[in-house]
Amino acid sequence: KGFKQEHGVDYDEIFSPVVKMTTIRLLLGVVATKDLELEQLDMKTTFLHGHLEEDIYMSQPAGFSEMGEEISPRMYTLKLANEVLIYLILYVDDMLIAGSNEEEIGKLKWSLRDKFPMQELGQARHILGMRIDRNRTMKTLWFSQSDYIQKVLKHINMDNVKPTPTPLPTTIRLSDRDSPSTEEERKLNGKIPYASAIGSIMYAMVATRPDLAYVVGVVSRYMSNPGRKHWEAVKHILRYLRGTKDARLTFGSNNSTEVEGYTDSDYAGNTDNRKSTSGYVFTYGCSAISWRSKLQECTALSITKAEYIARSDAAKEAVWLHSTIS
Repeated sequence: KGFKQEHGVDYDEIFSPVVKMTTIRLLLGVVATKDLELEQLDMKTTFLHGHLEEDIYMSQPAGFSEMGEEISPRMYTLKLANEVLIYLILYVDDMLIAGSNEEEIGKLKWSLRDKFPMQELGQARHILGMRIDRNRTMKTLWFSQSDYIQKVLKHINMDNVKPTPTPLPTTIRLSDRDSPSTEEERKLNGKIPYASAIGSIMYAMVATRPDLAYVVGVVSRYMSNPGRKHWEAVKHILRYLRGTKDARLTFGSNNSTEVEGYTDSDYAGNTDNRKSTSGYVFTYGCSAISWRSKLQECTALSITKAEYIARSDAAKEAVWLHSTIS
């Protein structure tokens, strides 16, 4: 009955290990550039393989109460971190292992199999619904979500629509004034799968599609009360995805290992509150690994201030990337 626990009273930490998408992309960039081995493992019944540090008082459903088998995501992660000294990428129970030779990777896999029931998946091909394609001869790796995007389009019945070449036309300026003003309009628009569509698009944006960062930020502002114009904008994004579903991030197209960052701001671009939008993108060897587009929290009174806020956000990401690489 963990829902009755109180912070600082009867529990310390509760978490499940989830690596940042940026870290996955950075690893893929390093793997492609340095031509490293890349393999994947999946752990079975993840949270049953740790050791508890304290007495736990709990009741389980009938038929599942076996003493000593109660475990949590945190304890599983601590056990893994304490006993494995080789670096790996971990997303709950999905693992990516990169190394300079197969022998070292084999030692790691043997050590993991000795302690946890593992399903060996061989060379990494898929991770979290994303596809990994690789050409070792060219030292090139591609990261994409074409299958996922196709499923999203089919789910919303837009898999056969006419594609459009841009995420949003420059002439579209969305506003709160386009939201329903009467209860009847709200009920009518409530049948639109607005939030579901944006959530699906957002996962593609977070994982492999930096070209969607700005437009997802724009349409997300009206989730609580979307209007017809807002929905038309979302459908426009889906039509853009229809024509670009096979777009891929490319890693290792050159031998550069430099991290470069670019940032900009859209001064007073929000028509409702005149707030500006900050945006940045970082590349590793000319391949995008980190990006963001976000409405600024305060209203900048000048272009200079809007630019400083955008650069501040980018600087924070630069510091984190530097600490990760080093």
